[in-house]
Amino acid sequence: MRYSHRMHRLLLTWLLLSAAAGATEVYRWVENGQVHYSDRPQEDAERVELKDRTTAFETPAARSRSGREAPAAADAGYESLEIVSPGQEEVLWNIGGRLDVTLSLQPSLQRGHRLELFLDDKPVPVPGGNRLRVTVPDVYRGVHVLKARVVGRNGRVLIESEPRTFAVQQTSILNPNNPNAPGSP
Repeated sequence: MRYSHRMHRLLLTWLLLSAAAGATEVYRWVENGQVHYSDRPQEDAERVELKDRTTAFETPAARSRSGREAPAAADAGYESLEIVSPGQEEVLWNIGGRLDVTLSLQPSLQRGHRLELFLDDKPVPVPGGNRLRVTVPDVYRGVHVLKARVVGRNGRVLIESEPRTFAVQQTSILNPNNPNAPGSP
């Protein structure tokens, strides 16, 4: 019996809330040539009659293959964006300050969209905004983080890669194991 009483109370609450949601009033007014809508009456606002109540359901955001959310990836049709090289936690030796980056994008970049690359959260120029292979200058020893993303015409991020952490090492001439070190046989 007690369960039935709870169910009736829950059903009554749901009915009251849904009736209140359907009775929402909407007001419209124009200010400086801009049309505004609100559920609160404003000065010089007129009540708007809503004929049909539209119901929308939220769908989960599209995700890249790596699992990061890509808010508009479904709209653009992108399935994945991945940094192929350098590898995750890869140690690069003696690169002379020049880092070769290779990206993978599925499907191909669409007209009007551009690739953006970031090294340690600083933008890196991508020639033409459309190359999947880029050489980044001035990358010196240390640990770095690389990220890539596709941006639409309106500047909205369509998909982004997982961050890629890698390290650059430089052989020292002072290392005793270096055959070019001073005093080496």
